[in-house]
Amino acid sequence: MKHKRIGRVVSAMMAVTLMAGVSTGCQSNQTTTSTASTVPTTSAASVASAAPQKDVTLTLTGCSGNGWVYPVDNAIIADFTKETGIKVDVQITPADQYASLIKTKLASGDGPDIIMIWSEANASQFLPEKNFLDLSSESWVSNLTDEAKTNQSYNGKVIGWGAQGGDYGWGVIYNKEMFAKNNLSVPNTFKDFLAICDKIKSTGVTPFYGTLKDQWSPGIWMANMGALAEAQTPGLYSKLNDNTAKFADIKVFEQFINDYKTLYDKGYLGKNPLSGTVDNGVTDVVNGKAAMALVNCTPDGWVSSLGLKADMSKYAMFPAPFADNKALVSYDGSIIRAINKNSKNIDACKKYLEFISKTEELTKYYAEEDRAAIAPSFKDFASKFKWSDNTKSLIANSNGKKFTIMETGVKYWDNTVEGKYIVEAILGTKTAKEALQSMDNDRSKLFAAAAQN
Repeated sequence: MKHKRIGRVVSAMMAVTLMAGVSTGCQSNQTTTSTASTVPTTSAASVASAAPQKDVTLTLTGCSGNGWVYPVDNAIIADFTKETGIKVDVQITPADQYASLIKTKLASGDGPDIIMIWSEANASQFLPEKNFLDLSSESWVSNLTDEAKTNQSYNGKVIGWGAQGGDYGWGVIYNKEMFAKNNLSVPNTFKDFLAICDKIKSTGVTPFYGTLKDQWSPGIWMANMGALAEAQTPGLYSKLNDNTAKFADIKVFEQFINDYKTLYDKGYLGKNPLSGTVDNGVTDVVNGKAAMALVNCTPDGWVSSLGLKADMSKYAMFPAPFADNKALVSYDGSIIRAINKNSKNIDACKKYLEFISKTEELTKYYAEEDRAAIAPSFKDFASKFKWSDNTKSLIANSNGKKFTIMETGVKYWDNTVEGKYIVEAILGTKTAKEALQSMDNDRSKLFAAAAQN
């Protein structure tokens, strides 16, 4: 979603329009139930230790699109306000403007009270040690899984709250019946993938739905390629994070972009890939208009969030096939909620995070159909969780090797910006090498800026 992503233009934040969606990482079709008696409970009394507060309104900002703010979040906020008197103003910013806006507001000292951000190495772009509160001593931290603690930490300190635990990232969803009808099987190489696309196109169906309007989506595809690149060049992520390696020097990334352009040039991305969104791709696969599309590792929740009715047993998944990839990517979790160090309402912010960690509120959160697909970050919910058959198919169709996705494992990664350069290469205004060099130039500037802080 997202998770989804970031850009370079600053604009005013919009009033919240809550929409159901899917997490940045992956989801499952299994619902967690009957866990309230076993989860360590944060009591209502500890959250509302005093009379309800008046005239306190927290600002919580997130990004538009899937993986950020859900209808159930709004319902839990209503519970929080009723119990504590503290209001929460949820503000949503367009994906292509989000990171730039947050950085500008933090630099000016006028940032929101609670900020939804990407986790782990990619949190570095927001200067966490300077801008975010250390939450390591908060009571709810002890209830997190080990993966969730990793996801929510930066330089050994917990800097945010997240509901999602580890997952298996992204891949290609495909229509099993359509494959069987055309005597097709899961590809082992990119050449195999091209043959599948060619056969599907000959039937009048879009082979692989193009989602180039969501520029973060080609960024996600490249973020997936980090697994293959790390497998071929152990230690690559560490070198990228200390700025001693460049994207332009990694053949896997250049091959990925050239492969993506091949799909575009051959018309395998459909009639209007520049107008296509990821949501449209999932919808067209479910409706039989496309054979394959990008989706996170459990499309069950995504389909549910779009209000679609589908028999998910008709679909399965395989890893991104670019550059002959068969490796999996993973997240330790997803988007996290960090408290701004400069907030004038830090105590109220802490109460909010404590409140949404209560057993009864987590139960509501994970019971929602689109949220039930999440691997939970809280221990006893996680212990009841099982992956969906779609996720299992993604794993089964991989080579079994799993690496952290670049979206969280690499500093200053920006799906939208990297995606913009990839689209330019797909359209032929840049070569693949030039697109990668543009990414490297952007990151060099960010490394230099960080060194001055």
